[in-house]
Parts: sequence; structure tokens; C-alpha cells
Amino acid sequence: MRALTPREKRVLVYFGVLCVILGWDCFRRRWTGHAPFETEHYLIESSATPEQTREIGLAAEIVYDAYAELMAQLDHAARPHPKLKMRLFKDRDEFRRCNRAVGWAEAYYSRPCCYQYYSADEVHPYHWMMHEATHQLNAEVACLVLPQWLDEGLACYLSTSRIVGDRLHLGEVDTNTYPVWWLDSFGFSGDLALDKAAGRVIPLRAILSGDGGPDLNKHFNLYYLHWWSLAHFLMQCDNGACRTGLGRLLVEGATMETFEKHIGPIEDVEARWYAHLLELCKDLAGRSTPPVRLTPAEASGSSKNAN
Repeated sequence: MRALTPREKRVLVYFGVLCVILGWDCFRRRWTGHAPFETEHYLIESSATPEQTREIGLAAEIVYDAYAELMAQLDHAARPHPKLKMRLFKDRDEFRRCNRAVGWAEAYYSRPCCYQYYSADEVHPYHWMMHEATHQLNAEVACLVLPQWLDEGLACYLSTSRIVGDRLHLGEVDTNTYPVWWLDSFGFSGDLALDKAAGRVIPLRAILSGDGGPDLNKHFNLYYLHWWSLAHFLMQCDNGACRTGLGRLLVEGATMETFEKHIGPIEDVEARWYAHLLELCKDLAGRSTPPVRLTPAEASGSSKNAN
């Protein structure tokens, strides 16, 4: 058996070092949770404290109830389903360490599980989870197949709604939520044509088609603001006049054709939506929603060795 050349020895050393680094990284990112915590509709794996896990379970059930209310308003029935899965990390550092590919996201949904962390310092610690939980409900409870503008719009509609007591007040905006906190930063002029020309407003046709707008990766805050405000408009304008049409989009598919059939001509709806957006800016200007923090003792879930 011939002796290894110096070059071959270096390759073996480098390979060994690489294996050690990869092994250490896998060990560092390994996640271990407590025994699952169960609520009426959720099964939560968690590395947070039992009290924090109960708190998130309570928030998740509030979202579930609000989603049922939303689907009733849109005349769309939920389907039977097993308990929905969530994974709760004890803090942001652990979430980032174990989910390195999530980019800027503070929570995410990857079927069949929602992933989020417990935030002890935010004024509204639940809104990221509420957003992703709505995506989960869209997919696994209502069994909807939605274009991005509507899937994100409904998720934003719920996650920006205000929690009062143990109930989510749909459409009542919490200013401490994303993307609402960006609303003042775009400086809408009050002139739709001017704002479209300046790139402050994305044309409704581009929003609905997903084509012809600015680069999403460079303007995601602007897109999320549009998706949220459009969903808020469709749910709240004229005392819910568009809800029936929006419900039809869930059934027939939210295409440009079905939108015009059930909601109205694009140009007319665009002008009304823009007016609604300006009204939101006016109503929310200078407003500060009180912090929200749920009391774990109110949770109705039960843990199984959740320590």
C-alpha cells in the first residue's frame, strides 16, 4: 500500500475538519422541546416555559375562534381536521439558530407546522405567530388555495386586528403590528395617479396578477402594506358590502376575471381601495394601541408533562 502524498494528506485533514465543523453545527442547532402542550385545537411542542407555552396556546385559540368568525362572514365552512401543530422556541436566538434559512421572518409556516419564538419584550408579542397561524388555518382548516395577495392579505387582516380580553376584534387595527407600523412611512399624497407614478402605490392589476409591480424582494414592506389594506378594504368597506363577493373568490378562485365579476371593475375598486387606505392613514395617525399580554391562567389548554 503506497504512502499518501502531502497533498492527499492535506485533503484528508481538511475533510476531517469539515466533518467536525458540520457535526458541531448540527449539534448546536439540535432542538429539544418539552412534552407536547395541548389546547382544544393545537398541539404545541415548546422549549419555552410552561407558562409561556400556555400563553401562546391561549393566543392561538383566540386566532382560531376569530378565523371561524371570519369564515362565517365569508360563508365558507371549515373542514374537520386533526390538532394543528406548532413549535415554540424559547427566544429569538434559539429560533434563529435552529432555523437558519428563514431570512428576515420572525415566524413561519411550513406544512404541517407553525414555527415561532416567545417574545418577552415586544409590545405585541403574538402578531407574528397570528399571521403564520392564519396561513395554517387557510391551508389545513379551510383548505383554501389562494394567490399570494389574498393569502397574505387575510393573514395580515387577522394578525393586525386587536386583541381585547380573550377575543380578537376583526378589523379593529392594532398599531403595534406589522405591516401597520409602516403606514406613515410611505407619505401617500392623496392623488392616486401621482402615488402610482412615484411608486408609492402598486397598481391593483399588478397586485391581483402578481405581475408588473416592483421587485418584491426589494419592496416587501410596500407589498405587505398593500395586501393588508386591500383585505381590510374588502372586509370593512361600506359595512362589509364586498364580503359576499370575497367569499365567492374563495370558492371560484381569485383571478382577475372573478374579481371583476364579484367585486367590481378594477379601476373603480382601485380608487375606492386607495380612498380606504387614506382613511386608514388618517384614522391611525398618532394613535398608539395599548400593549397586549394574555394571562396564562386564562388558558383552557392542558399540558402533558410540559415541564
